[in-house]
Order: sequence, then structure tokens, then C-alpha cells
Amino acid sequence: MVSLLVRFVDRIKRVLVPGKRRSKSCRLQEHMDELKVALCIQHRVLRMSGQEVDFEDVRDNGPFELESPLIEEHNRRRIQAQLMYMFECLHRESSSDSISEGFRMDFTVERRASSIASAGEGVFVKGKAIRGSVIALYPGLVAIPEHGPEIYLDIVNRGTSKEEESNPYAIVRMDNTLIDANVDLSSIDHNNEDTWPNYYNPDTRRNQRKLATSPNPYAIAHCVNHPSAEIGQANVQQLMYDFTEEFPNHLRPYIPNRLISANFVGFGHDALASTMVYIAVRDIEDEEIFVDYRLNPAMGYPEWYTPVDEGAAARRWS
Repeated sequence: MVSLLVRFVDRIKRVLVPGKRRSKSCRLQEHMDELKVALCIQHRVLRMSGQEVDFEDVRDNGPFELESPLIEEHNRRRIQAQLMYMFECLHRESSSDSISEGFRMDFTVERRASSIASAGEGVFVKGKAIRGSVIALYPGLVAIPEHGPEIYLDIVNRGTSKEEESNPYAIVRMDNTLIDANVDLSSIDHNNEDTWPNYYNPDTRRNQRKLATSPNPYAIAHCVNHPSAEIGQANVQQLMYDFTEEFPNHLRPYIPNRLISANFVGFGHDALASTMVYIAVRDIEDEEIFVDYRLNPAMGYPEWYTPVDEGAAARRWS
């Protein structure tokens, strides 16, 4: 399915304007996504504490108001706690010592042939991830609007090979941050600028790229498929997340994103790196995960694509 997206990347270019202010409708959709995730995470917290509660009760009687400015911070803190636990499990698993009691994930994720015919690879949960769990992260190098349109368009224009004219693994967040999973992160030393890819340098950006690799096995969200017409609904929700300086040093190697070299940044940026997290909106057990791609309805759809929520997509791209 990803291969079919290539022909639509040029359409993304026409709506991708670095530094463009977001519309009220786009901000509304961002808030709706935050609220949806907050309710899912709250349900998870209650269940993890041993309470038996229906999601409908949390949704109808939860502590969140639609206009609450605290929802985003609520999500950030609880997502950070989940990521720190996930990364700590990975850290202990990779060390010479055995995994300490109490540090074991209930599920893993893996890439294998999708359950959708002709969709290529998909991402599957092994085990059980309950609603509100962070399932996967979107890896890659990160460009923010202030990097300028030249670097933005260079990322979008370049494919996985010299023959491919567009980048099917570039994803745009609602804040216009661009994440490029079409990169080999394993060779990058964040503190050594000589290891940074040359293709982000406007003078030498004609090199070939490789698909993102990371020591974090949960960083495979770039391989998640859109649900088919038969499947109908997504079972995960994308949400923006920024890693900040408070993230522990010993867990930072598992962050699957890197901000483009400081040589190309003439300003301050608070985040260590930006990503997209994929969060379960229902319990997922030993099955494939699907996310709503939210292609722009104003640009037309490919034959394989069935919209999940055209209203959400219209607000996102307004």
C-alpha cells in the first residue's frame, strides 16, 4: 500500500507550506485527537490500577472538558511515562543483566506480510495491548518549518532509490513538522556532525537513502497500513509527541528520531526530537494495527483508499 502512496506525494507538496499558520479547523481536529487519546489513556490508567470500568463510562463521565488547556499536558506526561517504561524495558533487556522484575512489556510489535492483499508489509501486535497503550513510534530525521522550504521539499522529493522520484516515508504533523523515515539512523552520531547525511546539505543532496533503522523495535510505525474497506476502522490513533531534556540520558539511545543537524538550524528548539506515537483506541491482541492515513480529500484518493473519517481529514488539511 505504501508504494501506491508515492504517486500522491507530489500532491502533498502543493499543500505543504513551511511556516504556514494552522487554521481554526486544523487546531480543532488536533484538540479532538488529544481529547480522544486522553480518554483512552485515562481508561488504561483505571484498568491498570485494578478498576473494572467501561470505556463508555470514562467517555461520558470523564474528568476532561472539551476546551480544557490541560489535555495536551495530561497526554504528554502520561505518554512520557509509558515511553520511559518501554525504553527502560529495552535498556534492561539489552544489558548483561536479566530483566528486572516489574520491567516487562505485555506486548511486542513486528513487521510481516499484511492481512490486506497487495498491501506489502504491515505491523502486528504480539500479545495484548490495552486501549490507551503506546503501540509504536514513527522513526526518522526531523525537519521543522524554520529549516526552510528547500530542505522540506528535498525530503519530500527524494525516494528510496535513484529511480523513485518521491519519498513515501515522509510524514507531516499538524504543526508542519516533517519526519523522514527514509533514512539510515544507525550510522548517525548525534554529537558528531561528520556522520550526518549529506543530502540535507543543499550543495550535496544527491545521495541515496535507506529506510530508517533504530535500536528500538517499537519504532516501526512507518510500516503501519491504512484499513481496507472491509476492515473499516483504525485501531490506533496518531498523536504528536516531543522528547524534551527531562528524558533520562540512559534512555535517549532508544529515541528513534533526530533533529536535522544544528548546521541547518539558526534558532533555538526546545525538543530533543519530535515524533508521532501510535496509541491503541481499543484493546489489540495478536492482530495487525491500522491507522487512518487521512489523505487530503481535496486532492482525490487512490483506488485502494477508503476514507475512515472525511470530516477529520478535511479539518486536518484545511
